[in-house]
Amino acid sequence: MSNVINGIQGWLFSPSEVAAANRDGHMLTLDYELGDTCPLECVYCFRYFDSRDNNGVAAKKKPLLDGAQWHSVVDQAAELGVRSIKLIGGGEITQEKDFIPCLEYIAQHNIIVVLFTSGTVLGNDELCRHLHGVDGRQLATWLHEKVGASVFIKMDALDRNLQDEIVGRPGYAVVRDRAFQLLMDVGFNKHMPTRLGLEVNVGRRNLHEIMDIYALRTKCKVYEDVVVSMPCDSYYRHTDYDITLKQKRELYERIYAFNKQHGIPFEHISPFMGGLECSQLGNGLYVTNRGDVYHCPGAFERLGSVKTAPLRSIWSRFTQARQYSSHYFCPFREQTGILPTPLIQELERELVGTRGSGGASGSADNPASASASE
Repeated sequence: MSNVINGIQGWLFSPSEVAAANRDGHMLTLDYELGDTCPLECVYCFRYFDSRDNNGVAAKKKPLLDGAQWHSVVDQAAELGVRSIKLIGGGEITQEKDFIPCLEYIAQHNIIVVLFTSGTVLGNDELCRHLHGVDGRQLATWLHEKVGASVFIKMDALDRNLQDEIVGRPGYAVVRDRAFQLLMDVGFNKHMPTRLGLEVNVGRRNLHEIMDIYALRTKCKVYEDVVVSMPCDSYYRHTDYDITLKQKRELYERIYAFNKQHGIPFEHISPFMGGLECSQLGNGLYVTNRGDVYHCPGAFERLGSVKTAPLRSIWSRFTQARQYSSHYFCPFREQTGILPTPLIQELERELVGTRGSGGASGSADNPASASASE
């Protein structure tokens, strides 16, 4: 391969864009949620049961943002200079009845939509027509041509039985595979950088399949978000899911060997194995479906709520404190020992030849060495 860009549209910023945003106090990206319903029960899901949603009582959740509040956050994000909104949860967003008008509203602000989906609606024509009045191909075409979205689809296993086991729903993988094919058919993977991504969560059950999945980067021209567990409730409830540190080291080595073999550029190792460094902590925030604001989905330090304070004021307080640099590894995984600092430093020296776990990446405006945000 040649002229490979290690990223996906809407989740890729050049070093000069990051520097300009930091200088001007702009936010580049926002992780955002819509609704909270999902037909799956993924063993690793950080939102299936999340103590951050509760009012101090496990059985009583905070109310969801209403329509006006949800749209207001988009307005405020646009005013802060946000370039992309990553719709990451807190359930299967395509199942929400307001899915289409909400994405249209983001697109009207000239903000790139990066949609994370399981494919349960896109791959099921009957369900898609029931919810949105169009079939899966028509919805995929609308996302591609009218919204200009990038789409990540779940790909934890190629073995359909194993994938169904991981998400807790028989028959899911067949629907997922059809959705993936539809996204390729309408051209999401025919852009440079690509607009099609795979979300791959690594665990003991699917470790043996990860390199076969990662090979789809070159076979299908997709970007992959390959991650180990996040330090959330599911990590502590399913202690048998995470792989060992030795297995993590070996997987890092195999993935970056693949990158070198196929000319996939990188300047530092990343919590997104094989991908580019996270710039979320220096250039974005995470707003939950209940309006709470955090640094990112892996953080549990609540910064405020959009129900009681403007997003700008929360962002301003954060940027003044500026705990995190623009290019960070993953302090939350490091602090909990999921990816301990010594391991990251050793891998950095071995795979890149530099010391430490962070540092600025790329040069000038070369898109092949730009930064991905979480």
